[in-house]
Amino acid sequence: MRRDKTLLIIGATAGAVLAAGTYISGFGWVAALGILLTSVLLTRVVTFAYFERFLAFKYFDDFKSERVRHECQACGACCHLRVNLGADDVDRILEYSKHNGIGEIVMEKRGNRYWLKRDSGRCFFLNCSGDTPRCGIYSIRPVACRLYPLIPTGNRLKSDPLCPGFNKSKGRTFKEYLRAEQVGAYVRRFIGKV
Repeated sequence: MRRDKTLLIIGATAGAVLAAGTYISGFGWVAALGILLTSVLLTRVVTFAYFERFLAFKYFDDFKSERVRHECQACGACCHLRVNLGADDVDRILEYSKHNGIGEIVMEKRGNRYWLKRDSGRCFFLNCSGDTPRCGIYSIRPVACRLYPLIPTGNRLKSDPLCPGFNKSKGRTFKEYLRAEQVGAYVRRFIGKV
């Protein structure tokens, strides 16, 4: 189980125990419910801040300075994220779908933004029929997919600290990763010279 979900479960469980203790102590169900809701909310805020703010930027800095490397584990976890598409991505994927006779809707649009369609919380193009999840459009995958475990956020980049591909000894360095995935120009827009 992912570390963030484990912490959320522990926080909710601790909140339930505190709420039960509050109720049993005679403070009533309103106080118990308040304790439960407060502890669950506090756990979510702290977990979000730790993983999405602190660890995400720390892992990026460690990756950029080559204290850690990245080697894809082909786990498919990244294929459960929402994939934002650029104009080039949209054109490539629509052409691929047309050429391969895919009659289903493969993208979602809101305003002027496009995303890959997701089925049951995972990318439409993820093939899970074998032992290892495989991308059905790997050769033309969007920039966001090639960029992962790096994630654009505002005018900065961060890393997904929960990606199992980060380690200290195996895999590619930051610069090797950018070259191999052909995302160097995209990353330079965020952090300057790489």
